Amino acid sequence: MGVWEYVLIIAIGIAVAALAFLGVHTMNMRALTQDLKIKHEEAEKRLGEARAQADELVKKALREAKELAINEGRDFERAQREKNLEIKKIETRIQKREETIEKKAQQLEQKEKDLKRKMESIESEEKKVLEALRKAEETVEESKSRLESVARLSQEEAREQLKKAIEVEVRKSASAEIRAAEEEARRIADEKARGIISTAIQRIANEFVTDATVSVITLPTDDMKGRIIGREGRNIRTIEQATGVDLIIDDTPEAVIISCFNPIRREIAKTAIERLVADGRIHPARIEEVVQKTRTEFEQMIREAGERSSFDCGITGLHPEVIQALGKLKYMTTGGQSVLQHCIETAQIAGIIAAELDLNVRLTKRAALLHDIGKSLDEESEGNHSHVGALFLQKYGESPEVVEAAAKHHNDNLHGLNAITVIVQTANVLSNFRPGARKEFLEKAIDRLRDMESTVEGFDGVEQAYVIKSGREVRAMVSPTVMDDEAVTLLAKSVAKRLRSELHQAGNIKVTMVREQRATHLAK
Repeated sequence: MGVWEYVLIIAIGIAVAALAFLGVHTMNMRALTQDLKIKHEEAEKRLGEARAQADELVKKALREAKELAINEGRDFERAQREKNLEIKKIETRIQKREETIEKKAQQLEQKEKDLKRKMESIESEEKKVLEALRKAEETVEESKSRLESVARLSQEEAREQLKKAIEVEVRKSASAEIRAAEEEARRIADEKARGIISTAIQRIANEFVTDATVSVITLPTDDMKGRIIGREGRNIRTIEQATGVDLIIDDTPEAVIISCFNPIRREIAKTAIERLVADGRIHPARIEEVVQKTRTEFEQMIREAGERSSFDCGITGLHPEVIQALGKLKYMTTGGQSVLQHCIETAQIAGIIAAELDLNVRLTKRAALLHDIGKSLDEESEGNHSHVGALFLQKYGESPEVVEAAAKHHNDNLHGLNAITVIVQTANVLSNFRPGARKEFLEKAIDRLRDMESTVEGFDGVEQAYVIKSGREVRAMVSPTVMDDEAVTLLAKSVAKRLRSELHQAGNIKVTMVREQRATHLAK
């Protein structure tokens, strides 16, 4: 076989192989094309289903948004109605208060007119006394000759006897006139003082809300308690370390209790936990971040509260540290009374009293506003709040009158005190102990009333004692066979003295002793 035959055979084999390869490739291309067509149809089908689902979700979201908008509109309308009602109530109270103030002003004007008439009457009485003295002198001259002729006395002796007789008579008359004038002046002064104080209280009276040493946080679900506790308690430990409070998680449903005596730390912890619960991310790093941010915001709020209180009282030029310390008083309470609100009210009352007495109103209000500043520094310094506050105000350049008012606003001895300090003391007592300012717990109040009754019943001759008017008055039934009327008067003074020394109650206590003897007989 020749070479060309071998070449021909090889060529034929290659051609056959090529044809076979083309046939297989053609079949594969057809199968691939068919598969692509099927997948394309399936993709088109899924795309249509996805579009239908998306349309359904959009329609559902639109329905929910419409319902939410309707509900929020109803809530807004309801809140607006409630706010309008509250505004109407406030306007009514303001109108009544203005009417009361106007009536008091009219009463004060009438009392001033009465006082003027009384002063004119006193001047008239003084003229009568002077006229009596003049007549007495004339009588002396007329009696000289009569005494010399009748008693055969010398002129000097007669003058001396007549002088003594007239002096006794004039002294009796003048003493009676002076006593009556003093009593009348004292009565008018008491009425004037009561008018000033009652006007100040009525113009500044506010309501106070009792604060506690615990705060309650409402949780959306009980599962949130576990997230607050964290793995092996790491979250709750981080919260307590970062805020300085005690976190109590018990069986109370959907609630967590924060316990801390410091109100500022308690409010910071409450706000931070509420933000963590709303955010949902609760872990140590996030806790520290939120607490730090909340603390920074609270410092800003404290500064704004101090600035607002000083602005409300018309006080300017306070040092930034003094403003910061003043703002801290917003979160502190005494007997349920906000210390900052108490300071503002004291400043307003003191300003009214100072205006009535023609004193420096601005300086008096400044001293009254800052008199309790030491309560915000008790944890930072040693000593009572009066001493600490006075040193603090002196450090930041306050005037001696302001420093003295802060240092001595609780002093019982008024001798040598500045008039502004006395006014601050008075306004402080009025703000503390006016009705509704502070809240006593029921058990404590009952124990105090029982102590008063037992103290009065411990005196000899007292059969039964009753405390009324929230401890402002005590009435005691005295045995008529044991004591007479004079002894009952002395007993009332002794009881009042002991109540003042043993109970240390602020304000006056009226003691009334009732001595009554009854005779009963049956008419048959």
